Parts: sequence; C-alpha cells; structure tokens
Amino acid sequence: MRLRKVIWILTILWMTAIFLLSARPGDLSRQDSAWLLERANLITQEEAMDIENHEAMSLQMWIRKMAHVIIFGGLCMLFYASFYGYVGKAIKTGIWSWSATVLYGITDEIHQLFVPGRGAQIQDVFRDGKGALIGCLIMMAVFLLIERVPSINKIVDKIYNLNIEINKQYDVG
Repeated sequence: MRLRKVIWILTILWMTAIFLLSARPGDLSRQDSAWLLERANLITQEEAMDIENHEAMSLQMWIRKMAHVIIFGGLCMLFYASFYGYVGKAIKTGIWSWSATVLYGITDEIHQLFVPGRGAQIQDVFRDGKGALIGCLIMMAVFLLIERVPSINKIVDKIYNLNIEINKQYDVG
C-alpha cells in the first residue's frame, strides 16, 4: 500500500514539473533547448539562440517535439502505475491512463495561453497523445505479461492490494 502512495506522489510531482516547465516564458524555454543542443555538442548556445539560423531553429523544434513525446509518455506510464487495479486490469487501465494524459496535455496547452511568449498548439496535444500512447503500450505489455505469470502476478496483487481475502480474525461466528 505504501508503494501505491509513492507512485501517486511521483505522478503528481511529474505533473507539477510539466506545469512549471510550461510556465516558463518563451525566451527561457528557448534557452533551455539551446542549452541542451550545446551539451549534445550539436551547436553552440549562441547559434541555437539565433532565430535567423534555420538549422538551429529546426533542431530546437525537433527537441521540443521529442520533449512532448518523452515527457507525456512518462506521465502516462506514471498514470498507468497509479490507476492499475482501481479501474481494472491492463487494458482498462491503459484506456484510463491514456485519456488522463491527453486531458492533462490539453490543460497544459490552455495554461500556456497565459504565459508570455508561449501559445497553445493543437499539434502539441497530438504529440502528447502520441507519447502517451507509446508509454501506455509499454505499460500494457508489461502488465499483460505480469498478469499471465502467476508468481509475478501474486507480488503485483500484494503491492496493489488486489484480490485481498478478508482476514478471518474479523469474522463473527
């Protein structure tokens, strides 16, 4: 039961990190991408910040697209781990976790409407959904396998408090 709480806390922290990253003004967000490009030894930070440099802008756009896929894929995996057992087994949990992630992606884009230098883009919601789908499919594959291996399934059932038998000491009679 304690592990379930930890998973929920991690999920909420991940959502908070997304919110805080989305709250950064556009120029600071661009600096983050430029920093990453420089660390990857692709181009210098100065080149990356030059909006006239088409190569730099293309690389920044690629980083931002991939960030949506990776970040929301991770969120979906955390939602999956959080929801598992509450809404059903592997497939139902996948539907719920994907839906929750896409809904959070939509609210993230709405949030960016109020951030200077940022805006809402439907393409970003599609990228979030794509990342969520990848994360969801990974988790579904793992949990479908777990559900089919009895020894591992027992451990997961204990972690998630599934199939708990009523303790006989509380029986009356």
